[in-house]
Amino acid sequence: LLERTKASDLLAKQFGLPPEHPLFHSLIVHFENGVPIQVEDRWVNPACAPEYLEQDFTHTTPNQYLMAAAPLQGATYSIEALPAPRAVADMLAVDQRTCCLVLKRQTRGLGQVASVVTMWHPGQLYQFAGQVG
Repeated sequence: LLERTKASDLLAKQFGLPPEHPLFHSLIVHFENGVPIQVEDRWVNPACAPEYLEQDFTHTTPNQYLMAAAPLQGATYSIEALPAPRAVADMLAVDQRTCCLVLKRQTRGLGQVASVVTMWHPGQLYQFAGQVG
């Protein structure tokens, strides 16, 4: 799914924009070797990425495009384990009771919120790890 839409009250608050402000929205299922590994539900500020809707996300990822269009100035994120809602479970080809690792992230670029994304990962396939510095 790739569409232009209007910000709900909650999204407007997350972006620091007025309600009903235009946003871009994408819903993408990522696969590895034919297996669905991630559902990415992303909202994008058109001021930061005006050509977002023209991208071919079969050849690049939203993250790659956004890093070029609005270089990362900062991000906030949370990770939690949640049962997959029916629509997400269907897209990931898992049982609805399956716990997923859910990453919610807000990124800033060009001095404003560039994107808000929720990424669902089948819990049995993933762990998150990292290092800073």
